[in-house]
Amino acid sequence: MARSSYLSESESQDFKESINLRKRCSQDSGDNDLTIESLSEIPGIGEKVRKALVDHFGSEVVALKVIQDSRVDLVAAVPGIGSRQAVNLVKGAFEQQFGVSSNMMLRSSDIRKIYETVLGIMQGYANTTYAKDKLFLYFPLPPEKMDIIIERQKYFADAAVMAHGLSSDQREILKRLLTQVRGLYRRAKPRRIEGRVIITNDDKVFDKLITEGIDKWCPVYVLSDGESGVDYAQGYDLVLFISPFGAFDESMDMLANVEMLGKDWSFEDLLPERTVSFYARNYRVIDASCKLAELFSSLPTNDSMTEFTSGLDIEGLSKVGSILKNLDENGNLAQGIDSDIDRYRNAVKVFPTAIAETESWLNEEITTRISKSHITLGGQQIITILQSADMDGAESSALRNMLPAEIVETFTSTIQEAEDKLAQMLGLTAREADWVTGIINEEISLPAKLVTTQINDLEDKLRRLFADKQFSLIKKIANDLDRLRNEVMKAVQTLLEFDLFLAVGLFALDYELTTPKISMEYTGLGVQGATNMFLAESFLKGKHGKVQPIDYCIGKTPFQPEGTNGENCALISGANSGGKTTIIQTLAQVVTMAQSGFPVPAKQAYVPVFEELYFFYKSRGMVSAGAFETTLKQFAEIVVSEKSKLALFDEIEAITEPGSAANVIAGLIEILQSDPRTSTVICSHLAREIQEVTTVPIRIDGIEARGLDENLDLIVDRTPCFGKLARSTPELIVERLSKLTKGPKKAVYEKILENLNRIRE
Repeated sequence: MARSSYLSESESQDFKESINLRKRCSQDSGDNDLTIESLSEIPGIGEKVRKALVDHFGSEVVALKVIQDSRVDLVAAVPGIGSRQAVNLVKGAFEQQFGVSSNMMLRSSDIRKIYETVLGIMQGYANTTYAKDKLFLYFPLPPEKMDIIIERQKYFADAAVMAHGLSSDQREILKRLLTQVRGLYRRAKPRRIEGRVIITNDDKVFDKLITEGIDKWCPVYVLSDGESGVDYAQGYDLVLFISPFGAFDESMDMLANVEMLGKDWSFEDLLPERTVSFYARNYRVIDASCKLAELFSSLPTNDSMTEFTSGLDIEGLSKVGSILKNLDENGNLAQGIDSDIDRYRNAVKVFPTAIAETESWLNEEITTRISKSHITLGGQQIITILQSADMDGAESSALRNMLPAEIVETFTSTIQEAEDKLAQMLGLTAREADWVTGIINEEISLPAKLVTTQINDLEDKLRRLFADKQFSLIKKIANDLDRLRNEVMKAVQTLLEFDLFLAVGLFALDYELTTPKISMEYTGLGVQGATNMFLAESFLKGKHGKVQPIDYCIGKTPFQPEGTNGENCALISGANSGGKTTIIQTLAQVVTMAQSGFPVPAKQAYVPVFEELYFFYKSRGMVSAGAFETTLKQFAEIVVSEKSKLALFDEIEAITEPGSAANVIAGLIEILQSDPRTSTVICSHLAREIQEVTTVPIRIDGIEARGLDENLDLIVDRTPCFGKLARSTPELIVERLSKLTKGPKKAVYEKILENLNRIRE
C-alpha cells in the first residue's frame, strides 16, 4: 500500500499541526524525552502487530507517528487491534518516550484501582471514544515533571470555568453534537461508478491509474497499437480519454460524450467522487463539526478556549457546511440543487416505465377512439382490418389510402398526444420535447409500434446529459471541498481534544472540584472540605444524602489544625462505619488527581509531589502465611525506598493474628516515622495496642460516634479529632441492630449490648 493512499504530503503536515494543537495540555515531557526510532521498541509490539500497523498506515514512519501523537482512535481502527490494546500501545510508547510510567508512581494494586475508578467516572463525561481513551494517558507525575503538572492545572482550571459558564441548552447541544464526532476515515472507500470509462494511449498513465486503484471505481483501458478508442467507449455515458502527448484518437470524434485530457491531468479530473467519498464516509462527523464550530462563538471564553477557537476556521467550516447540503450521506448529489440534473436523473430513472406506459396508453386510446367512430365502415371492422394488415405485412401507404381520413387522423393525433405525454413523463422542456419525435412508428398498424433504435438513442442521450451535468457539478463541489479538507481535519482533531477538555470541565463542575496548591516545600498533605469521589458519585445518582466533607492533614502544610504538629505519620482510630477508610481513600484520590494535573475534590488542598504512592486495603478474610510474607515484602519495599512517598494503610492488622499485629504495625511505624520524605496514615482498631508497644511518639486521630439519630444512623463527625484516641463504640452498632430487629434475634442483640455497656462502665 502506498503511503499516499493514507495521507498525502499536505495531509501529513496538517495532521502534525493538528495533533500539536493541544500539545501543552497533553503529555508533553520537555527536552528529556527518549527517542523511539522503530515500532519494535514500543512495548507490546511484536512482528504480527508491527505488520498490521505498517500494512494499515502504509509505512512504519506513519504508523510510528500516529502512535507517538497519541492517536488511540486511529490505532484502534487497525484490523486485529482492539480499543484496549490500542490504549496500551499508545500508553506504552508515551511512557517509554516520557521516561515515566504509571506503575512507577502508583506502586500498589489498590491505589491503581482507586485512580482507575476516578478515571472511569471522568470518562463518563466524555462523548467521544477518543477522549475516553486518551484519559488513560493521564496519570500522576513525579517531581521532575512539575512544570507539566502546573500547565495541566491551568488548562483544566480553564475547562472548569468554561463548563461553569455553559447554559443547560449549550451543554445538551455540545453533548448531542460531540457524540457524532470521531476520528476521520482518511481512505476513500471505492464504489463502482456506472457509465464511466477511462481510456489512455500511454502505458505509464495506465500503470499509474492501476496503482492508484482507479480501476476499482470504473473500467480503465490502455490502447495497444492499432486499436481504436471508440471500440472501448461504446455503451458508456461518459468517456475520459487521457493522451499526455497529444496523440488523440480520431475515432473518438464520432462520440459526443468524450472529454479529452492532456499532460496536466489529475486524479481529481477523473474521479471527483474520490474527494467527495472522504466527506461521504465522514458525513455526520463533518456535519456535526461544522455545527459545533458555529456554536463556539457563543461559548464562555478564556485562554484555553481561545486556543481551541484558533484551531477552527469558522468561515471555512461554514462553507463546508453549506456544500454538504448539496450531498447525501452516500456522496450523491442531493435533490433540489440543480433543476436540470434533477430532471435528467428522474428521466433516466423513469424511462423504462415511461416507455411502457406510453405504448400501453397509445394502443388503448387508438382502439377506444376507433371503436367509437361513426363512419360507414364499423369501428370493429376497421380494427380487424388493421390487425390483419399488420399480420399480412400490408404497406402503411396502402392502408392510408384504404382507410377513411377520420381514422388516419385518429392515428396521427393520438401518436402526437402519446409523444407529448412521454415528454411530460420524462420532464422534458418545450425545446427538449422534439427529442421524442419519431419514437413512435408513423406506419398505420395496430398495435402501434415504437421504434427501438429511437428509444435507445433517447435513453442514451438522457443518460449522457445526466452524466455530463452531474460530473461537472461534482467536480466543482469536489474542488471546493478539497481546498477545505485541511481545515476540516484540523477542526475534527481540535474538537476531539475539546471533548476531553469539556469532559474534565463538566466533571469538575458536578463534583465541585478545585485546583490544589502544589509545592515541593510541603512535606505532607493537607485538605479542607474534602469529599470522597465515590460517595459523591453515589450522591449524584440519588443513592443517599449529601456527603459530609472532611478536613485532614499529615506532614507540614499551610493547613495545620490544632492537635497537629507536622507529624509525618499518624494513626486513625474510631468507630466502625465512622469513615476511617473514607478518609484515606479521599487522600489517595486527592493526591493522584493533583499529581495528574486534575482539579481535586476539596475546597482547599495542599499537595507536594510524591515520587511513589501506596495504598493497601484491609484484607478480606483469613490471610495465609504466604500472603503474610508477601505483604511484609511490600512493606519492606516501602521502608527501604529512598524516594518521597505517601503510604496509606487500611486496617492492616488483619494480616496476622491480633496478638502480633500491633507489634508488626508498631515496627513499621517506627521506621516510616524516621523518614522525613515519607507521609504515612494508618487506619486501625488497634490504636491503643500499637501506642503501647511502639517506642516512638505517634499521633493518633480519632473518629467517634456520639450516638444514633432519629433514623438510627450513627451520629459521626467524619473529620477526626487530631491527637485524640477514639473509642470504636461497637455498642452503638449493636444498639442500632437491637432497635431495628424483632423476634428472637432482638434478645441476642440486647444481651450483647448489656455486656458491652458493663465493660465500658
